[in-house]
Amino acid sequence: MMLRIVLVTTVALMLISTQISTLEEVYAQGGGVGLTEPMLVKTDKGSLYVEVRFWSEPEPEKEVKMQIRFLQPDKSRIQLHVDYSVVIEDANGNSIFKQPVTHSTPGIEELPVTFPVEGPYNITVKVSGILFIPIPEEQAVFSIRVVPEFPVPVALIILASAIGMIATLSRYRFMKI
Repeated sequence: MMLRIVLVTTVALMLISTQISTLEEVYAQGGGVGLTEPMLVKTDKGSLYVEVRFWSEPEPEKEVKMQIRFLQPDKSRIQLHVDYSVVIEDANGNSIFKQPVTHSTPGIEELPVTFPVEGPYNITVKVSGILFIPIPEEQAVFSIRVVPEFPVPVALIILASAIGMIATLSRYRFMKI
């Protein structure tokens, strides 16, 4: 009987830890400080690539720094001197952030952004000049989903409750009334 409890507890721990790590991979919640995985998109007319990353996973009502990098078509070098603008819209097409046309000398920019609620958002980066030469506007569009942080203490409470229920049910199953 004790072996069964240990086995069930071990399996439950493995399943829950797998679920927590899966959530961290998908949403990177609780992943600590550091840049998120890059999202890389070629502009619609192909002049350059735009990479967007965040310093932490975006959460509703929390400011997060968004990093934008402009890369040359071979993706190996940063594109210097880019004129760009940024618009972030929610699922209904409402703008929640607008960066007017700005000149990026180093080709890497960081912008503070706050997403008001959870849900899907589109980030549109428009390019209107490269190396001080105006070009017909090009854009790169990124889709993201903002989710609240998954609280690890809640997962631990669920795990402890499940273990307690298994242990209690195992004891009552073998009792004679």
